[in-house]
Amino acid sequence: MKKPDFRSIYRFILTVFLIVNVRIEASELPANNLTSSSTMINLKHWQIIKDAEPNKPLTSLPDSLWQILDSDVDEDLYSVGNWLLKTDILITDSLDDKRLIGLFPLNFITAYEIYWDGIKIGQNGKIGINENDEVAGNYNFNLTLPLNLLKNGKHTIVFRISNHNNYSSWKWFYGDIVIGKYDFLLEKIYQLYYRAFFITGILFIPFLFNLFLYLARKRKIEHLIFSLICLIVIIDSTTMLTPVLTDTRTTFINWQYFAYNLITLLFTILFPIFFIYLFSFPKKIIGLIIVITLIIFFFFTNFLNVFEVMTLTVLILSTLITLWALFKRKEESIVIILGIIAAWAAYYFNFAFAGFATTMVVCTSFSVARQFARKEKTEREAQLRSAQLETELLKKNINPHFVLNTLTSVIVWLRKDSAAAIKLIVSLAEEFRMINQISALKQIPINQEIDLCKSHLKIMSYRKGANYKFETFDIDEKETVPPMIFHTLVENGITHGYEKKIEGTFKLQSIKNAQSKKYILSNDGDFNQEDTKRSTGFGVKYIKSRLEESYPGKWNFTSNKCATGWESIIEVRN
Repeated sequence: MKKPDFRSIYRFILTVFLIVNVRIEASELPANNLTSSSTMINLKHWQIIKDAEPNKPLTSLPDSLWQILDSDVDEDLYSVGNWLLKTDILITDSLDDKRLIGLFPLNFITAYEIYWDGIKIGQNGKIGINENDEVAGNYNFNLTLPLNLLKNGKHTIVFRISNHNNYSSWKWFYGDIVIGKYDFLLEKIYQLYYRAFFITGILFIPFLFNLFLYLARKRKIEHLIFSLICLIVIIDSTTMLTPVLTDTRTTFINWQYFAYNLITLLFTILFPIFFIYLFSFPKKIIGLIIVITLIIFFFFTNFLNVFEVMTLTVLILSTLITLWALFKRKEESIVIILGIIAAWAAYYFNFAFAGFATTMVVCTSFSVARQFARKEKTEREAQLRSAQLETELLKKNINPHFVLNTLTSVIVWLRKDSAAAIKLIVSLAEEFRMINQISALKQIPINQEIDLCKSHLKIMSYRKGANYKFETFDIDEKETVPPMIFHTLVENGITHGYEKKIEGTFKLQSIKNAQSKKYILSNDGDFNQEDTKRSTGFGVKYIKSRLEESYPGKWNFTSNKCATGWESIIEVRN
């Protein structure tokens, strides 16, 4: 199927029709035929001449002075100035006198007059000889043709235009004049406006929804990008609706041209980037996507093909990324690939930007909603596990064995050193108080977690007659962490690594880079061969559950024997 060029797409978005430009030689000029069965025809086969006397009444000019209008060859000749265009129309039978025939000039930028067989039948704006003298016409301009002019035979239409207010690459001669049944043409225009209203309404919901998700849910960039994609399509539809909502001049076409080019470029860049974030692919690919898109836009497109080229670009990039996701068995890749197939169909059947974009946005919205629901369920399950583990942890920290051993230590210290016994009781009470305060929280200041670790080491030092220390390096006091994750590691370290040692040091270090932050907790305990196996006990389960609750899918935890004792590493990706 032959694809329309950009000017045809542009006319479709602005108004009604997709028209394929045909280059015709002067010797092959057939008439524009208008019959009683015609719903609409696009007037073609125009001839052009410079309007040397724009301020004087229109006079008949010899046929020898007129030239065939071929903008593909001569567009540099047709720039700012005053011009006359003419074409012939042939009425071959009697038209229905009960049906109005309308004439619709489309996308001519400034002011013009229309003549039928030398009779002036319409004017839009004021013809001028310079920018100040010219007054642009109304954007929504059309007229009905008097029945007495619509007689059988050949008629000549002359289009007189002045063009001194053109600010973009959209040329005045890219416009068209359509003639046909008035009510039919108005209905087609209104259908496009209704469609634009529908698209604006249906995409406004995912725009707000994803913007809310971005602001409320840890500012995930994929929600912001998708919200921007919806906004871009809404702006596209709103741009089309502007002439309906407000009094608009013909020069508005200049700003439409800039808007549609910018919208097309942004959409082409943002949609593949959104898929990169959605499927959690390496972010370095984003730079490659931007570079490829900009190269294609600036070096391989012009006003005639920009829409078609950029549409193919975004379709190809999105298809490749989604196929990659399907190969990797990423969640929602099946739903997205169905949306891509629908988008290809919309492109193939010339459903223009709005249909193509809406198809992809709606399918992707459905996928995001499903993914959001799954994440909510996963987070609820993680919170439930954390609550269960929190209860078990509280039981573990106040279990009879721990309390009895501590009380026994208190009795011993009361006999040996009553002051030390009091300090042990105070430390025990302080630890229980802190555990009770923080166990139900999702995040606590890291200094509070460090204080809890130090309190526990005090208790264990008194109990075992040992000297355990806790040191920190490069810790940012503003950071927060899930409660009792380091406390659990310290407790496990004391239990397994210091049965025969009365001296011990725990060291907590923080390392940051652009991709992640790491917490490294090490100790100098003595660990046997069995301890080199990764622990699957309650403490490790608690730590992993807390990390998943706070940093879903963005953390790593390792704990292994090292040369100096034992080392545990918690990494949280940005």
